[in-house]
Amino acid sequence: MRPSALADSKSKADEVGKIEVDFCGLGKVAFHADDELGPGRYLDGLSKPAVRLWLTALLNSDDNRARAAGLFLQDKIAAAGFKPMQEQTRDALIQLAVGSGDPAVYAMAVSACDTYGDSAKGACEQISLKGWTQVDSDNAVPWLLVAGKARAQKDAVAEANAFNHASKASKVDSYNFSLFAYAEPELPKDATPLERWWLAVETIGIEAAISMHQYEIATKHCSAVAVQDSEAQQECSDLAEVFVTKGTNLLDFKIGTNMGARAGWAKERVAALKQEGDALTQALVQATPAGVDNQWTCSGVELGNAYIREAVQLGELRATHEVLERSGETVAELAGKWREYIDKFQREALRRAQDASP
Repeated sequence: MRPSALADSKSKADEVGKIEVDFCGLGKVAFHADDELGPGRYLDGLSKPAVRLWLTALLNSDDNRARAAGLFLQDKIAAAGFKPMQEQTRDALIQLAVGSGDPAVYAMAVSACDTYGDSAKGACEQISLKGWTQVDSDNAVPWLLVAGKARAQKDAVAEANAFNHASKASKVDSYNFSLFAYAEPELPKDATPLERWWLAVETIGIEAAISMHQYEIATKHCSAVAVQDSEAQQECSDLAEVFVTKGTNLLDFKIGTNMGARAGWAKERVAALKQEGDALTQALVQATPAGVDNQWTCSGVELGNAYIREAVQLGELRATHEVLERSGETVAELAGKWREYIDKFQREALRRAQDASP
């Protein structure tokens, strides 16, 4: 779960069809009530000078991960919609990945080349999923991608071998949600709190848009039918354990919990993990500003930046655990709040569907 998108909610519309959004340090700015992306465009324009300085610093950084993050973000951040990475930028990222041997940089190159989906061409021929397993052999993610590609090619032997490697891994990390952590130290020192929060939100949106095939692959391989086989059941249980105990984000934790349930984990453990996942989700919601009414106010910006600072240092999952522990509420109380929210959301969605039907 990531901080709320700009279009998730609207401020109150006034009598002439306008909305006023309060931006920290700038005051209220009016937008057409139907222009849900207006605040984002406004912030994009506002942050362009900071973005130029940020990207320049990243591309000149001595840190390989920071430089790779700069290359990955160059054609996307503050670009009024995601644009394909330019060939020259992609090739520079590939050379950095091949030269450094850094698994996180290699993972970015895999994403840039869409190595899982398309046949590699040009400089991308230097990058492969097998190459990722070689520089990151103890990580379940590249092995799962190899298994998924083998499955698509109907190579059952290669799929089984790759999944076996994944189940024996000691970590699970796609590096998807680390872009901002790699890039944050190079943010301009004079960037305003509002700019820092906006650039964090925008980068997190880019992170979330990166393909995450490993979850689909793991879920298919560990389907309710597949785990009827004892060997597959054990492998899926082992992999679920890695997701739950070694994952870096809430999605890892929740996917692992669901796989563990199918693999035969004790009902009491599954129930406790699901409650913990709901509590962590609610803790994350409470730790970040929601809705246009509050998302860009000084109080919202301060709240968001405080969480992001912790997430940069600890990663999403550990940072959210810290928020939960500081909340003063029990796991059961927070989980109950999240379930109440979901129940209300579902009731309102059903009501809207019924109102809209003939």
